[in-house]
Amino acid sequence: MAVSADFQDFVDEVLERNDITEVISEYAKLKRVGSRYAALCPLHNDKKSPSLSISPDKQLFHCFGCGAGGNVIHFIMAMEHLDFMDALKYLADRARIPMPEQGSSTDRKRREETMDKKQKIYQINAEAARYFYRHLAGDEGKDAYAYLKERGITNATIKMFGLGYAPAGWTRLLDYLKEKGYSEHDVFEAGLAKARDNGSFYDAFYDGRVMFPIINVQGNIIGFGGRIMQENSNTGKYLNTPETLVFKKKENLFGLNLAKNSKAGRMLLMEGYMDVISLHQAGINNAIASLGTAFTPEQARLLKKYTSKAVLCYDADDAGKKAALRAGDILTEQGFKTKVLTITDGKDPDEFIKTKGPEMFQVLVEGARPLIGYKIDAIKQHYDLNDTEQMLEFTEAAAGVLSEINNEIELELYTKQIAKEAGISPDTLSTQVKVLRRKQQQVKERQEERKERKNFEERTGGRRDLHEMGLKNAERLLLNFMAEEPAVMKKVKESGLTAEDFTEGIHRKLAEKLLACPDDRVDGNALLEQFSPEEIGVVAAILLDDKNTENKKEASIQPLAKVLDAKQRIKQAELLTNDDLHELDKMLKQKEQEKRRNQTWKTKNNPQ
Repeated sequence: MAVSADFQDFVDEVLERNDITEVISEYAKLKRVGSRYAALCPLHNDKKSPSLSISPDKQLFHCFGCGAGGNVIHFIMAMEHLDFMDALKYLADRARIPMPEQGSSTDRKRREETMDKKQKIYQINAEAARYFYRHLAGDEGKDAYAYLKERGITNATIKMFGLGYAPAGWTRLLDYLKEKGYSEHDVFEAGLAKARDNGSFYDAFYDGRVMFPIINVQGNIIGFGGRIMQENSNTGKYLNTPETLVFKKKENLFGLNLAKNSKAGRMLLMEGYMDVISLHQAGINNAIASLGTAFTPEQARLLKKYTSKAVLCYDADDAGKKAALRAGDILTEQGFKTKVLTITDGKDPDEFIKTKGPEMFQVLVEGARPLIGYKIDAIKQHYDLNDTEQMLEFTEAAAGVLSEINNEIELELYTKQIAKEAGISPDTLSTQVKVLRRKQQQVKERQEERKERKNFEERTGGRRDLHEMGLKNAERLLLNFMAEEPAVMKKVKESGLTAEDFTEGIHRKLAEKLLACPDDRVDGNALLEQFSPEEIGVVAAILLDDKNTENKKEASIQPLAKVLDAKQRIKQAELLTNDDLHELDKMLKQKEQEKRRNQTWKTKNNPQ
């Protein structure tokens, strides 16, 4: 993308004012390792072995687990699911730098078109919300209104959440929005219409549902959830807006637009919309819920912007317990202090509030069990602790839970507690936990080794010989030194090595960009801009992989010699005539036949 000098100055200022270690430390706990920092990668399910490497000197990061890499802008793009311009604006706002007019006219037009589409969807959703709200108050909405009243929802709460009613009918909302000036395709792009095979459209919510507007933290209506009123209906209980330009179910939370202003210091995570609404109505304003799907890592990262404490308030049935355990693991991976609230008598939070009142619900919240304790209690229910054999099985299962604890103090406390219940010494249980951790680490190392082997085979087209592996590593190291040290770049150019002499596509492309740098000096950020999003992670990994070498000029001698040697051998091979190749093939076949004869002789003379 061609950019003006003024805009490039702006990008440089954003990069300078947003130190990569400071930004990433807002998402993960960093540990100093030599001249760099390491962390559990917040971009994927990185549990125990830190795979994220950050160079404060180069202002670059790379994850050896998920492959992501680049500068601080690329990190925010991946972390916050933003495009380049939105990530740039995010970091500019963070550093309080005003955004300039930027990019070519084509780029500006494309961004403006995207923003216009988003704004149109917000406007359509707002108009649809008014339509649903008016129908709830009208004659057609009397059953829906009665349903909400039966659920104890007040008029004030209906207004606060913008609840409404979608009357039955195939095109009623479509017709209404067309009268407001929107096309059928506009409504389709907002997720409020569906397309038939013949190209015509009909309402997405057409069967008479109570409507719940889904509002993001900026206050825009991004979608809707619709609930049927008859539990025995053949249609789904809840129906959500499909994925659109503004609505991503796994990246948003119902009620967060209100709960983000709570002073409670923690969030209460519910299963359903009605639970959230009932709690807010009762004055408990820190309740939120996922959007009809299981809780996701993206939702946890969104939540992390507002708190690091969460209480899971799921239903007490088996499905609710399993959901709580899954959500708890996700929250723990994102660094949350997580507790689990248990409601007795099979009630959900909505029912409990209505029968027992908000004060008693707050008592339950205060008494919520830490996630580890909840897991151990869940395991305990499957064993008879008076039976010696089952007690042993319980201890083994509990040791598995303990092996997940990273906080040593917490680990010691739970180890003592479980050891006391099992009638064994804490040291014995602690030893068992250590054995499990070693096994888990070995499994992870084997998995990483298999993954690295697979990645290598994909990179080299299946070639697994050590010479090829050594050559690839030599090329990577030489490219790193070329980017870091002008003297190495000069030596490479003097050697006659060209980009075409590198054996791998991404290596050739990087070499081409490096060799084109004026004065043999490389601007890392300008360099990254010349690669696609899919390539940036690989390039960042190469730029960071300097093997902690201080004297790069001297260290470059060996990898440069290896790459030049490979170039020479390829050149010699290209000079072989057809007769030479025929003779070489004949010689190889003779060697293979001789090898088989020797093997046959050994088998005959060394019987088993």
